[in-house]
Amino acid sequence: MTNDTLKTFLEATACVEKEYANEPLEIVEGAIPEALTGTLFRNGNGRFVHQGVKYDHFFDGDGMITRFVFDKGQLHYSNRYVRTQEFVREQEEGKMLYRSFGTNIPGGWTKNALKMQFKNAANTSVVWHGGQLLALWEGGWPHRIDPDTLETIDRYSYEGVLKNDFSWLDRQIMEEMPFSAHPKEHPDTGVLHNFGTLAGTKQRLVMYEVQPDGTASIAQALPMDELVFTHDFILTEKNRSVFFLPPVTFNIWQAFMGLATPVESIKAKSDEKTKILVVGEDGIETYETDFYFIFHYANGYEVDEHTIVVDAFAMDDFPGAEANVALMAGDDSATPQGKLRRFTIDRQSGAVSSRLLTEHPGELPAIDPALNGKKYRYVWAVGAPADASYKLLDGIMKIDVDREITLYENLHPDLPGEPLFIPHPGRKGEDHGWIAYIKFQVATRETYLELRDAANLQIVAKARLPHNIPPGFHGCWVGELFG
Repeated sequence: MTNDTLKTFLEATACVEKEYANEPLEIVEGAIPEALTGTLFRNGNGRFVHQGVKYDHFFDGDGMITRFVFDKGQLHYSNRYVRTQEFVREQEEGKMLYRSFGTNIPGGWTKNALKMQFKNAANTSVVWHGGQLLALWEGGWPHRIDPDTLETIDRYSYEGVLKNDFSWLDRQIMEEMPFSAHPKEHPDTGVLHNFGTLAGTKQRLVMYEVQPDGTASIAQALPMDELVFTHDFILTEKNRSVFFLPPVTFNIWQAFMGLATPVESIKAKSDEKTKILVVGEDGIETYETDFYFIFHYANGYEVDEHTIVVDAFAMDDFPGAEANVALMAGDDSATPQGKLRRFTIDRQSGAVSSRLLTEHPGELPAIDPALNGKKYRYVWAVGAPADASYKLLDGIMKIDVDREITLYENLHPDLPGEPLFIPHPGRKGEDHGWIAYIKFQVATRETYLELRDAANLQIVAKARLPHNIPPGFHGCWVGELFG
């Protein structure tokens, strides 16, 4: 594959300028099932260029919430940027004022030194819990979003729980305690579990619990030797949290002095082991495995009291700053690729073993949320052919983790986003439902929402969006109608 696909995509989706409200979408193929009623919310970066400056990392663009309302065979679309305080100020000033995860303010280190208030991009995920719709970004507080209008209500601290009260100096370093973009709702209790990695006088892994009524608390704050880059985690049915902590760490002082962006300050020691923490009510256990870097987990569960299984898209190396700059320049050969790998933790012997569940590269996994932390069978994800000569993930796949069989639907050269699973209201099995994802169609330079049968990946409906948008990162399905 040449770089034309990625370059075309980046040009067509460089900056979303228009916001729509309840726009009816044209169904160009198939039909929306009458049984499908509810709202799909998604979040992602709305632009790759801002105030004349090209971002150097896919994670940096301002968050834009999209909403798809399914009702009686009809589909309506809305989109709106999250009005963070940083977004509003930069719009008013007409220039870039804040550093981002992978992009510094133009002008060199002197323009960035001592500026530790990074832009809260609010662009990574969106969750519906406790009657609140929250736009999430792992470096700071969530933003509350009105589910009817998509207007930004406020920067949300859970009544002050996310304020950094460890010490005065800790507050100066990082006033807002991070609340990651990958919380896990326990399917039986309704409690939302989350975490944040907090820089300060001590590096900490802070764990949170949010009750179904929205009341939050800090469950634990664990000291860390170094500030490890960990993006996601696993929650088991028995309320054990599993964290893979690879030797991929931030150089806080290098970033503090403006000499590097946070991602440029990361050092990966791929010759060292990855530490695994299992945190439960009965204590903390530590294990080790070979070096892997993991952005996203598919699921994990406890087989019995001695065995924990964790399934994750694992990479053999960390995709550093140079790879992301190359990607933003249209070089698809820099696309990071992981493969779904099963890690088995033997709590008796302390041994950790692993094996591949598919030869297909992939990312952005989704499962039936009712099986979060439980024994499960199916994973849906973006992927590529097992023998692909290129690196872009331009297909959709369904992986049967029991039989280790992959059903692959090649969309080449189009680019799909995360395939979110939507259960059928009269479901008769784990894969009885649909998957929905946003897709950029290269030939026509158009963006679509596609709906497929979760069981066989056959197309069910295809709707054309009124403008191009990046496929985004993560979303959630709410079985209610909004707007």
